[in-house]
Amino acid sequence: MRADDRRRQLLEVAAAIIVADGAAAVSMERLAAEADVSKALPYKHFDNAEAVLAALYRRETSELGRHVWQALSDAPPGSDLLRVGIGVFLDEIIERGPVMDALSRPGSTIAAVADPDQRGVIFEVDLLSRFHGLSRERAKAVAGMVQGAVVGAAATLRSGHGERGQLEDDLVAAIAAMIRPPAGST
Repeated sequence: MRADDRRRQLLEVAAAIIVADGAAAVSMERLAAEADVSKALPYKHFDNAEAVLAALYRRETSELGRHVWQALSDAPPGSDLLRVGIGVFLDEIIERGPVMDALSRPGSTIAAVADPDQRGVIFEVDLLSRFHGLSRERAKAVAGMVQGAVVGAAATLRSGHGERGQLEDDLVAAIAAMIRPPAGST
């Protein structure tokens, strides 16, 4: 098997392990056993189990971001880009939910390990600038709040405590308020 195919396989096996038993259940030995490979092979692709989880987190968030960006890029002129982006995000969260839940449990350090340079925030700044017309300075000011609202809505949706349509409407309204120019600014 080619190296990138093997790495992809190991990440798929890791995803299955964390969905079944949580992130703490991922070990290099279990990964090897469930992938039906030698104990040494996972170490050719990852330094340790934490590196596996970080790579899985980066993969999942990168794919989610890629789908949102693509949907916004492909949206017809005049589309409500905020609603388009949020709709795709929620669709992706439903699809990726079990893996993202396991990677993002309260107290988890996986996100910090996977994204020490805060590329997720940089992505959000780029998205807000490109598709919603915010200056980079304004986008930096609201990116964290937007991420918090989006992550909160996703958690609510995945936990079954909200109806999709209402959550989407609420999230659109909340983010629209965040990205609106502050009162008194020109």
